Amino acid sequence: MVPLTPVPPPHAVSEPAVDASAPAPPARLLNRRTVLSLAAAALILALAVWRAPINWSDAWMRIRNARLGLYLAAIAVYYSSFLVRGWRWKLLLRNAREERPTLPLVPIIVVSFFVNCVVPAKMGDIYRAYLARVRERVPVTRALGTIIAERLLDLVVLMTLLLIAGAIVFHDRAPLVLIPYLVAGVALCAAGIGAIAVMRAGRGQRILRLLPEAVFHRYESFRMGTVESFRNLPLLVPLTAVVWAMESGRLALVVYALGDGASLGAAQLLLIALVAALLTTVPFLPGGLGLVEAGMVGVLVSVGGIGRSAALSIALLDRSISYGSVILVGALVFAVIHVRVPRAADEALPGASL
Repeated sequence: MVPLTPVPPPHAVSEPAVDASAPAPPARLLNRRTVLSLAAAALILALAVWRAPINWSDAWMRIRNARLGLYLAAIAVYYSSFLVRGWRWKLLLRNAREERPTLPLVPIIVVSFFVNCVVPAKMGDIYRAYLARVRERVPVTRALGTIIAERLLDLVVLMTLLLIAGAIVFHDRAPLVLIPYLVAGVALCAAGIGAIAVMRAGRGQRILRLLPEAVFHRYESFRMGTVESFRNLPLLVPLTAVVWAMESGRLALVVYALGDGASLGAAQLLLIALVAALLTTVPFLPGGLGLVEAGMVGVLVSVGGIGRSAALSIALLDRSISYGSVILVGALVFAVIHVRVPRAADEALPGASL
């Protein structure tokens, strides 16, 4: 292992002044890439509607007759999970030596979900780091490091729960439809854990020191935010499990609202919710639009033995919460934050840091 020479703390490096003529991240959300990605998602949905052997009128009738109380409870469970996510991010930031309260972090997370629903390539995570700087004075690179750590923690816990639920439901023989999801998820986990191990070991420092000093310090800030976030895992892991349990609870309430509660067990609901969540990690489509719905229908039919029209009604009603409501609520929160960001950014510039 190459010994490290002392490095000035990352927060000591001042952030370069922001070019006032450069558009802020909000101004770049609706660009050609965004329009193309939304068009691609719409095309996938159109093909699914055209080719799928589904009784659409029956599916729509089932949605219209859903029990409103249970549907509203599903919405409440979903948005309560943002409080848990905010608490968890607070702990990650604290691990990275950035103490912040929980409540101001929650709207930032909601906005990042909104941006991920309208822009591909998980740009909501980048925007989340930007908001952490202008609203909470967290260095961008360190905030991004905690977000990367959070994503990896989500993925590892998700895949662990997915394997446990699959073992309970299928014992020793999983259906072929799930194999690609499992292989892709395990590969992503292995790659992420390997990258964190390399960063923790401090490999490549000699090469990195050939970079400009400001770039090197920014990398060190990012590395610290990522690596240090994994302290206090005995609390972070249960919180992450609670997040995924709430995702499963939302789906369960949707299933019961449609009158299909007797068709699926707890392990099956958890399995389906986790597969849907795994599909949202695909960066090519905003919020996994089109891909998640198709995947949910396929898993509901193959795993739960539910008819296609019933599976479609479950998928659409559930996505009306995890995608449709995020567009509405997230746009409102985004508008409020966007009005306040320029002032916060102006106040942050003199002493802002990466």
